[in-house]
Amino acid sequence: MLTEIGKFLRKVRIDRNLLLKDMALGLEVSPAYLSTVETGKKTFSDDFVRKIASYLGFSPGSKEYEELEDAAIRTRGQVQVPFNGMTQRHQEVAMAFSRQFEEMKTTELDQILAVLTRVKK
Repeated sequence: MLTEIGKFLRKVRIDRNLLLKDMALGLEVSPAYLSTVETGKKTFSDDFVRKIASYLGFSPGSKEYEELEDAAIRTRGQVQVPFNGMTQRHQEVAMAFSRQFEEMKTTELDQILAVLTRVKK
C-alpha cells in the first residue's frame, strides 16, 4: 500500500514518464530503497524530501514543493513546529492549538483553515 508520499511520487513519475528505477538513479538511491519509502517500510529524512524537490525542479515556496512537503508530513503522521526565532506569542498559540487540536469541531477547523489560507494569499 502506498503512503501519501508514495502516491505523490508515483503520480509525478507517471506524468513525466519516469520509471521507479529512473527516479531512484536521479536521487542516487536504490530502486528498492525508493520503493520501501513509498510503501512506508522505510522512513526518510527532511534532506531526502529536499533532494526529491531538487531532482523534480520544485523551488521552495512553489505549489509543487508544498504538495511534496504535505505528502511527507501526512506520511510521517506528525507535524513539527520549529520555535527558533519565534516570538513568545507565536509559541503560545502553537502550543494552545496543539493541545486543543483533537477536540476541535469540524466547523472550528474550517474557520481556522479559512483564516490561514486567507493570510497566505
